[in-house]
Amino acid sequence: MASILDQLDRLGDEHPHKLLYSYLDLNGNPIESYTYASFLRRTKAIAGHLRKGRRFAAEDRILLAYPPGLEMICAFFGCVRAGLIPVPVYPPSSRGFQSALYKMVHIAKDCQAAGILTSKDYHASLKTNLTRSGVSASGVDVDYISGLPWIVTEDFVDTISDEPFFGTSEILFLQYTSGSTMEPKGVMVTHENILETCPLVIDHPSPVVVSWLPQYHDMGLIGCYLYPALKGGTTYGFAATDFIQRPVLWFDAIQTYRATATAAPNFAYDYCLRAKRLSKESLEGCDLSSLRVLMCAAEPVKPDTFTRFLEAFQPFGLKSESFYAAYGLAENTLAVSLGGRNIVSVNKRALALGKARMTTEVSEIGGATQIVSCGTPLPGFDVKIVDPEQHVALTAGHIGEIWIAGSGKCLGYWNNPERTLKQFRARLVDDSPYDDGYLRTGDMGFFHDGELFVCGRIKDMIILRGQNYYPQDLENVVERASSLIRNHCVAAFQIDEDSEPALAIVAEVKNPKALPDARKIAAAVRSYLNVEVALISFIAPRAIPRTSSGKIMRHKTKQMWLDGQFSVLSDFSREKDAGVCASDSDIQSSFDILKARYNLTGTESYNLIEAGLDSLDLVVFMHELKELLKDKGAEMLARQVDIGVIQRVSVAELFQLAEQLESAPKEALEMLRHSLAAFREEQRTAEKQMMSDDRKLAFVPPAPTSLPEMPVLNHILLTGGTGFIGPFLMKSLLDQTRAKIYVLVRSSDDVQGRQRLRAAMGSMGPCGAVLMQMFESRVIPICGDLGLPNLGLTQDVWDFLANEMDAVFHNGATVNYLFNYDRMRDANVMGTNEVLRLAFEGRTKEFNYVSTTFVFGWAVKSVLHETDMNQDMELLDFGYSQTKWVAEQVVADARDKGLPVRIFRPALVSPSVTGGGNNFDIAVRLVAFMVNHGIGVDALNQVSFVPADIVANNIVAISTTPGTENKTFHVVRDDYANMLDITGLITQATGRQFEIFSISDFVPELIRRCRKEDLLFPLLDFLVGSVDNISAMEFKRYDNSCYQTARDASKWGKADPSLEDTVNGILKFMHRKGIISVAAGEPSAVSPPDNEMACTDSSAATAF
Repeated sequence: MASILDQLDRLGDEHPHKLLYSYLDLNGNPIESYTYASFLRRTKAIAGHLRKGRRFAAEDRILLAYPPGLEMICAFFGCVRAGLIPVPVYPPSSRGFQSALYKMVHIAKDCQAAGILTSKDYHASLKTNLTRSGVSASGVDVDYISGLPWIVTEDFVDTISDEPFFGTSEILFLQYTSGSTMEPKGVMVTHENILETCPLVIDHPSPVVVSWLPQYHDMGLIGCYLYPALKGGTTYGFAATDFIQRPVLWFDAIQTYRATATAAPNFAYDYCLRAKRLSKESLEGCDLSSLRVLMCAAEPVKPDTFTRFLEAFQPFGLKSESFYAAYGLAENTLAVSLGGRNIVSVNKRALALGKARMTTEVSEIGGATQIVSCGTPLPGFDVKIVDPEQHVALTAGHIGEIWIAGSGKCLGYWNNPERTLKQFRARLVDDSPYDDGYLRTGDMGFFHDGELFVCGRIKDMIILRGQNYYPQDLENVVERASSLIRNHCVAAFQIDEDSEPALAIVAEVKNPKALPDARKIAAAVRSYLNVEVALISFIAPRAIPRTSSGKIMRHKTKQMWLDGQFSVLSDFSREKDAGVCASDSDIQSSFDILKARYNLTGTESYNLIEAGLDSLDLVVFMHELKELLKDKGAEMLARQVDIGVIQRVSVAELFQLAEQLESAPKEALEMLRHSLAAFREEQRTAEKQMMSDDRKLAFVPPAPTSLPEMPVLNHILLTGGTGFIGPFLMKSLLDQTRAKIYVLVRSSDDVQGRQRLRAAMGSMGPCGAVLMQMFESRVIPICGDLGLPNLGLTQDVWDFLANEMDAVFHNGATVNYLFNYDRMRDANVMGTNEVLRLAFEGRTKEFNYVSTTFVFGWAVKSVLHETDMNQDMELLDFGYSQTKWVAEQVVADARDKGLPVRIFRPALVSPSVTGGGNNFDIAVRLVAFMVNHGIGVDALNQVSFVPADIVANNIVAISTTPGTENKTFHVVRDDYANMLDITGLITQATGRQFEIFSISDFVPELIRRCRKEDLLFPLLDFLVGSVDNISAMEFKRYDNSCYQTARDASKWGKADPSLEDTVNGILKFMHRKGIISVAAGEPSAVSPPDNEMACTDSSAATAF
């Protein structure tokens, strides 16, 4: 087995008198030095004494607790030579003594240390600090380390050769992670890890390294002491405290010894740029031209710091090609990528949504954030960006977790096989090419132009309304917002506020008597990142906990804040601040908050959706406006304000209304009453005319060619493959046909498209090797968009599909119960036109259209037959039902013009009986709300839940059955069921009891109980506004005789599962997604998904 000792011994023989290590004092004078030969003699002396009397067994773990200096390096190699495993630790000193001692005790217990090597002075200092601090009563198990043998190595002078040595261990040493905010974990670094990665990181022979980095930290120990020794180089070291006290020492040493390499974290470069740290006089004659490597690593690199440092020191000989950023971690020995010099501007909103969209236009810079490249992966390293939930590799430009395979990957965590398996043996869903899998870093990043960019940590990520915010971005904004805040002394983390995730910030101030303006800081965060700050706490200097390498421990900071351990100088609360604003004017406060959050002036001529409001904010604003009107005594008027009004009115008109409600409320209410009446009539008329104009094909189709009674399906086009029914349709097409399936999917390229489709398949639950093999060989992604002309396809792709497809399954649509007709028209109506145009062109194709029973709107007819089409557009009053009705009319027009068509109308599509799928439609949200609140309704409306796998299976089965073309099928349950049946089965399965209300009483209960955190909240107004229509449909039923006949005629057809199995499938899904609280003994719930209602490429529809 190869050992680093072999290489070091060989270099000692070749260059015995060459300087290996030299340690400097505060003035730069050498105080300790070793040549290669003298260092080898010293390490052999230590090894001999450790073996004397056989006090230790082979591979015993030995802690190294030393102050800065070379004795720790000597002890390290002495342990290795003695066949022991060294474990460097941060030596507890007077500052932060208790926390450092706690970590040392934890490490000693975790690795089952057999002894501790130290120096005479440090051992005496430790005993003094133990006495002074009184930690024995603080919960730290001092007796554990006190009971271990403490060995002072300075006394080991003479070489002892009478004791045999153990063979070297595969494990070189344990590197306990400094970055962990919890208990540190011992990474097992091997000899092979160091030998394999050394030539990849240090690219030149005989390097001369200058370092003040701590020797117990991986970048200091490996990068500045182990690697240089193995490359035949020389290291000049000095203490980190000396750098802080006299930073010019760093530059003097580089110049004096003509250093070729040095490294430091971002804070050091920023520290050197601060006023008065480095005077012009101290840098006079400074020469950095010898540097081949000036690395910035170990913490996120700030673009401004990187740029300013290069500009400041280029006049002193620093070459731009020598200065770069790098990325690495202890679990991968040290480095992953090197050579990052590029700085990119990334759109902030795209970043929050998991995409890295570069900003190149000057006009877009205000909406961008800058990120420094970490360079390209080291040769032989396989670095992937992976969806951390789905374990699917992502393409360039998409943000995911960084996974690594290669020679740098360490063995795992000491004495922690479960965590090792999870983090060091990760596998992709499409199978990993490495027997031992990938290393999961826990870091988020993306690739751009072949370079790696790191965004932040998964565990530190702040998720608000489904958007991701990286704490360092927030912390940077806070620092820049006030000069009274200490640099690099801000921690941002996520908290719960009224059961909703919210943002909290803790910041150290420079002077406790001069506090920053919290409102300005909150405004800066809102302006820059479009996120609200719930709480800001200003605390005294040096209170935020840090790791041994100086990184902020965000998790521990949060815990200390929650436990009240900080001495808070001042608190800012969004809730209290909003109360202050509201005290001046309740009317203005909601509008002012909206204006601030979305950077509005109040004079914009466009509407709130165009201003960027998401669905939840839209609903919240509508709710607050209705409450304001009620407070003014206009409850009837408040009922008339709905989401359609909010979507259509301009920002300027809304703010004008706010001013009028303040200055002349009676006149404003009267004007609003007339305006609403006129608006509603205008909206109804305009929508009805648009729907009437759109109900026919938007193009003149060619005459279709005749088809055989049952054409052979070799090539099929599917839309909506990533929606709720989509993956089940893919599975059914794979099972029931031999065709290749071409799936229209929004993606930048085929690789990303395939990954999206693969993830959609995964949402069904375990697929099995056979199905995934069929998927990989027969499913082909087609990059396009339903909402674009030509489906966003290039002409050659369009022509290929037109000439080669045998059938089309058009399942794609935008499903949103809040958007109006105009907002959904492009995808649902014009997209259907484009798919039909493709079906007519080239080879005539069978067209299978997934519609919905919502085309009947709020119809009250006692029986709705499959031949009914609601020709008169009756009772269609919201965008989804309107666009689906028009789209079905267009399909019927195509049928009349000779295209072979089948129309399928599902009602309530539920998760599969195994709980598979990804459905957060209105029905699931309502059932989850009822379960969580224990309320039910005795309405007799037909509730026709059919699992998605059955819906998809039977759509495909009927489509491949002769004699079914040009017919319509109601894909609903054969047997009648109502909501009382559903809640009864839920009680039977979970023990959850329900208080049953009539529908007239049920709605007030919804209003009383529903909170913003409920999944149902965005749809509350929709449900409340529809209650009369729902009541009127109580005795409406769906006839599905044509569907039953066709289904039963197919060998592939499947009957409805029992209602009990169907309800259990819904419960399994809701358990899996964590959206219901459950009775004792049931699985625990987890965090619910975001309330955002927009959902595309899905055709799940709901009817009562």
